Amino acid sequence: TDFFYNLSPCFLSRKGCFSSQAAVFIVKFSLLCYYRYSHQKKTGGYKLRFAIADDDEREINTFLSYINNNLSNVEAHCFHSGEEFLDAWAKGRYDVVILDIFIGEKNGMEIARIIRNDDKDVRIVFATASNEFAGESYEVNASYYLHKPYGEDQIKIMLERLKLDEVDKRRTAMLPDGTAIILRNIVYADFAAHCVNIHYTNSPDVKLRTAFRNVEATLCEYPGFFSPSKGIVINLNEVSAQKNDIFLMSDDTRIPISRRKAKEAADIYTSYCFEKLRKGGEC
Repeated sequence: TDFFYNLSPCFLSRKGCFSSQAAVFIVKFSLLCYYRYSHQKKTGGYKLRFAIADDDEREINTFLSYINNNLSNVEAHCFHSGEEFLDAWAKGRYDVVILDIFIGEKNGMEIARIIRNDDKDVRIVFATASNEFAGESYEVNASYYLHKPYGEDQIKIMLERLKLDEVDKRRTAMLPDGTAIILRNIVYADFAAHCVNIHYTNSPDVKLRTAFRNVEATLCEYPGFFSPSKGIVINLNEVSAQKNDIFLMSDDTRIPISRRKAKEAADIYTSYCFEKLRKGGEC
C-alpha cells in the first residue's frame, strides 16, 4: 500500500482518480507478483536438489524448516529408508545427498559407496551421532559430517562448506544415450532430420539419434527449461527477450511460441524475469 501511495501523485488524473496509466501499471505489477509466486517452482533459475535419507522425522523436519525459511533455490526429497532412497536414485538426479549412517537394513556407508560409484560429482553428507565411520567417509569423498542432533546453526555451516554456487555451476543431466551435459551450457534443443540437436553456448552442437520426447522429459524435469512449441526445449537463462510469438535466444536464434503455449510462455518468462531482477540481475 505504501508503495502505491507514494506513486499516486504521479498517476492521479485532474479529477483526483487514478488515471488509465496508473491502472495499467498496477495491473502489471500485480501480475508480476502473482507470477512470481505461482510459477516459482518452474522458473527462477536452477533449483539445487537435495535428497535426505533419514529415519528420524525430527531431523528431516529441522532441515526442511531451515531451507524453507532461508533458501529459495533448493528442492528437497525425503526418504525414510535406504531402500526407498536407492529406488529413486539415479546419476545426476541430486546435487547433495544427506545420509543417516544408521538407516534401515543398509547402512549409510554402503549406500554412499553405491552413490559414489555411479556419480563422482554429487556431494555426500553423513548425518550421525557417532564418529565410528569418520575414517571410512574419506573413501567415498564425503563433503561433510553433520553431527546429530543438529540445529539450524549446524545446517548453515554445512551449506557454507558445500559451496553451493560451485555445485550449481557444475549441474549435469544424463541424456538418453548416457551423455552427461552441463545444463547451464545449453541454449536450446530441437528435433530435425530425425535427430535431436543440442545447441550449446560454448561448444559445438551435438546430434542424438533418439526420440525427442526422451530429451524433453530429461531437460524439463529441471527448473529453467521450457518447451514453447512442439519439438523444442529452451533454457530460460539463455533467453535475451520475448517478442510476441517468439523467444530471442542468446545466439540470436528465434524460437517460435505456439498459440497453445502463448499464455504459459508469457507467464513463465515474466516470473523468470521477476526472480532474476529480484536477485540483482538483468532481464
